[in-house]
Amino acid sequence: MGTPSGTGIKPGTAMVVLGFVILLGFTIALVAFSFPAGFYSVFSGKLSQNVTSNTSIQPYFWIGPAVAFAPFTVSGGVMFALFSAVYILFFLYALQQKERLWNSIKTAFRRGSDAFVSSPFIVVIVSIGFLTFTSNEIDNLVSSTGAPIGGPTGDPLALLFGFAYAPLIEEIGFRVLLIGTVAFILSYGRPWKEALGALWRPSKVMEGLAVGSGASVIIWAATSFSAVTFGACHVVCGNTWDIGKLPEAIYGGFVLGYLYVRYGLHVAVLAHWGVDFFGSVYAFFGQAAFGIPWDSTKEYLGQYLVDIDMLYLFGLASFLLVVYLGLKKLAAWRSRETAGDFDKGPPAGGGVGT
Repeated sequence: MGTPSGTGIKPGTAMVVLGFVILLGFTIALVAFSFPAGFYSVFSGKLSQNVTSNTSIQPYFWIGPAVAFAPFTVSGGVMFALFSAVYILFFLYALQQKERLWNSIKTAFRRGSDAFVSSPFIVVIVSIGFLTFTSNEIDNLVSSTGAPIGGPTGDPLALLFGFAYAPLIEEIGFRVLLIGTVAFILSYGRPWKEALGALWRPSKVMEGLAVGSGASVIIWAATSFSAVTFGACHVVCGNTWDIGKLPEAIYGGFVLGYLYVRYGLHVAVLAHWGVDFFGSVYAFFGQAAFGIPWDSTKEYLGQYLVDIDMLYLFGLASFLLVVYLGLKKLAAWRSRETAGDFDKGPPAGGGVGT
C-alpha cells in the first residue's frame, strides 16, 4: 500500500498522528473550559460558606525555600482574576510562537510526530499530560510501599485560590531565582537583552556551546538543586504533604526545570498550572455547580472526562510521545548524527520578544 497523497509518512504512522491530534484537540477544549469553570467556582458564592471572593488574603512569594509575605492584603477574587489573566496571556504567547499550532500539526502529517514539539503551545499541552500521568504513576508506586503521601485539605475555595496562585509564584521562586539567576550571571559581558533572555530561557546561555561545557554543567546543576529544594519544601514547608510526596515532587521539579531551561518560563508555568489548577478545577466546579464535594469519589461527567483524558488517554499518549522522542534523540546521539539539546540554536520561537 502506498503513502497517502499529500503525506510523507506511512499510512500507519499517519493514523497514529491523527489519533494524537484528536486527543490533543479534546484536551485543548478541556483546558479552555477550565477558565470559565474556575471563574464560576470562585465568584458564584456556592463553593464555600466560609471563604468568598471578597475575602482578604496576604500575598506571599517563594525565594527559593524561604517564604516572604507582602506588606498588604488583597481580595482573593482579584488575585484569582489577575493570575488567570497571566496564564491566558502565557497561553496566547505560546500559541503565536513559531512553529504555530496548525503548522506543527500539518508538518506532523508530512514528517511524523517529531513536528509536534516544534510548537511551544503543543509542548505545554503535552507537558501537562505527561506530568499528570507520570506523577500519578509515581504516587501509585509510592503508595504501594505503604509510605504516606498526604494531600490538600481545608476550605475548598481557599484550596482553589492556592492552586491558582502556586504555579506562577513557585516557578518564579524555584526556577527563576535558583536557575535563571545563575544563567543571568553566566551571561556577564553579553548584551543586556541576551542576559534578560537567559533569565527568561536559561538555555540561551548555552547556545553554541558543547554539551559538556562549563555553562551547561552549571545550569543543569542549578536545575537539579532547584528540583531537590522544590521537592523538600513540599514536605518540610507545609503541613498537608507527607514524606511519600518527596519522590514525585522532586521529579516534578526536575521536569519543570527542564521545561524552563529549554523552552522558557511561560512553558514551565503553564505545565505547572496544568497539574495544579487544571487537574483540580473541575472537581471544585462540580461542588459549586452540582453540590458534589470536590474530594468525593463520585464524579460528574466533566471531572470524569478530565481524569480519563489525563490518566489514560492523552496522558498516556503524551508519555509515549516523550519516550519515543527521547529514544530517537538517544539513538542519534549514540550514532553521533546530532549534538546535544542546546548547541543547535534556540527552539522555534524561544526567547523574549518572539
